[in-house]
Amino acid sequence: MYYSNTNNIPGMRKNTPSFLIAVYFLFVFSFAQPVFCEEWSVSSETKKMAADYRDKGLRHQKSGDTETALIYFQKAVELDPSLAIAYNDAGVIYESKGWYDRAKQAYGRAIEIDPDLPSPYYNLGSIYEKEGDFDKAIYYYKQRVIVGDWNDEWTMKARQSLKGLGVDDPELKQDFLDEHLARLEASGDIKGEPKGNDLNPKRRKRDARLRLMRGKQLSSMGMYSEALKELGVAAVLDPKNKEITKALEEAQQKALFNN
Repeated sequence: MYYSNTNNIPGMRKNTPSFLIAVYFLFVFSFAQPVFCEEWSVSSETKKMAADYRDKGLRHQKSGDTETALIYFQKAVELDPSLAIAYNDAGVIYESKGWYDRAKQAYGRAIEIDPDLPSPYYNLGSIYEKEGDFDKAIYYYKQRVIVGDWNDEWTMKARQSLKGLGVDDPELKQDFLDEHLARLEASGDIKGEPKGNDLNPKRRKRDARLRLMRGKQLSSMGMYSEALKELGVAAVLDPKNKEITKALEEAQQKALFNN
């Protein structure tokens, strides 16, 4: 289970304040259903209150008082329905109780609100793997890899889970690259395919930037030969760019060290 900001949950405590118990019974069943609204009009003060409730929930979760933690997470999303991470937090508790349907709804809502939030993808993959739905498990584990950094802890856990399901890194690397490059090219700063013979200075800098990002991503994945090609072209397009020079030197050192 992918926790948002805490360690494994120890045994549950029973000293839940009475006023919070009332809140719990008020929201526990309604929270299990997705909340649909096209946009939220939430003041900055309300957002801060919601974040404070989430923080309180995390503290109770860490101490093992999952009942109270869940109440605070529910209150957080009541105040700020756009707080995706709080849906994930509640999903973790639902999952720990074996309430998989509620957990899947909560994780799915978190993804719907913030598709770039990594944690619910892993959590959904884990549930579907437990349930024996391996196609869905593979899908969500792959999404976790794609939205994260290639070498972060939970990306590596997702890669390991995928390996156990018969999906090896070469296939994942291509999916990962395709997704990240598509996002780069769709961004406001970098658009279009690199054109090394373009004489327009602004376009050359743009294309150099895209090559740089591709090269850095390839290098982080251990694909040093491909990285050096991209970074080499970037250096030709924008020879005075110190970031490109540094990335090229680092990739060369890594390539030598790993040969």
